[in-house]
Amino acid sequence: MVAYLKKNFFLVLTIVVLPFVVSSSYGNFSTMVTKDEINIICTKKYVNSSLCFELLKSIPKISALDFNGLTKFLIKYQSRNVSDALNQIKMYAGNATDLQTIDLCVRLYENTLYDTDHILKALAAKKYFIVNIYITGLDANMGICREELVVMKPRLEVLITRNKVITNLSSIILCILECYLAKEKAYC
Repeated sequence: MVAYLKKNFFLVLTIVVLPFVVSSSYGNFSTMVTKDEINIICTKKYVNSSLCFELLKSIPKISALDFNGLTKFLIKYQSRNVSDALNQIKMYAGNATDLQTIDLCVRLYENTLYDTDHILKALAAKKYFIVNIYITGLDANMGICREELVVMKPRLEVLITRNKVITNLSSIILCILECYLAKEKAYC
């Protein structure tokens, strides 16, 4: 038996060891988003479940995305929402009586759009802590604007609702960062 093993070392190595190498490497690189993981993300108490499920189910090829790809998609989607909201805010500027609130929100939304490229670069570099800082700052900007919009007369419900959607997208992105991308998972 020992003579057979010595003579056929590479054959034995291939039959016994190769399946372990292939399966372990597959496990390391198989980070595609699964339905179970979407359920975990969308049922976190700080995530708006209905928006989360609606959005993530609408992505045609979500099963082909890894968490980095999904996060990139969500950041770009959020940026489009910020851009659309900024355009709406600017449209209301001509009819608004509270121009200070409108100007404040315009500046906050413009800053958020400016940061999008920095967020995507940090994500590409896998600097998830930096992405977290930017998304948290974006969330704070949206909160400041929403606080002002809520007390504004007349109250602009469309802008408040859009602002909440942008904030809810931040929660989804932060959940993915924390639960699936960051090395340390303090909240998952």
